[in-house]
Amino acid sequence: MRRGPLGASGAGEVVRPRRQGPTLLCGLSTSPLDGPLGMRPLALTLITALVGPLTACVAPIRDLSTGPVAVRTEPADRYRPERLVIAVTLKTRRNLYSIPENYLLRAETYFCDRPKDYVILGLGTIYVPTAEPETPLKSLGESGASNSPDSFGVYTYVVLLDVSRRASPKSQPPEIGFDLAASPRSICVRLKGGGYLEPSVSSNTVKVSDSDIREAFEHVSKAGG
Repeated sequence: MRRGPLGASGAGEVVRPRRQGPTLLCGLSTSPLDGPLGMRPLALTLITALVGPLTACVAPIRDLSTGPVAVRTEPADRYRPERLVIAVTLKTRRNLYSIPENYLLRAETYFCDRPKDYVILGLGTIYVPTAEPETPLKSLGESGASNSPDSFGVYTYVVLLDVSRRASPKSQPPEIGFDLAASPRSICVRLKGGGYLEPSVSSNTVKVSDSDIREAFEHVSKAGG
């Protein structure tokens, strides 16, 4: 059994293993009256038998919203040094941990005013909040569970965005650069997963305004002196 992260109460939560997907073929009916004269087409039967165990019916996420935006320090890892990042809070009544792991659920981010620009604002990893702001975040998979929902049944998650990134005009496609500390811009976020062996699942798109990002940096400046 895996233990979940420490919540606000400081107690760990014992969780069941994350599910890998039910034995339903999403989007195809399994009624015995699918075919003429009450006979199910042979092709549908074969597809259901072969692909069904690999796929899952996951309803779209339609209530995604944003919460507080903050600037925090992420510790160094084997790929990058210690750095400042923008932590965006996301809220939904959906327990994202209940979505099968093989869906590889992630956050897609882009500049709202230039949705076709190729830009890497972050890795798209979805994190579970910690009780202490300075505690390193763990991804949804590492945590082993979502935190408990609030009294309204809403779960909270965190997505990290890079503060700045150099442009790479010679890449294919050309990658644009940015510096959100110097020039904040509104960023659109949506959750997306699946689309390989399983059907795709996505959320509504939410916006992190440039003013929220600016205020987050102003708060850091005031706190620093």
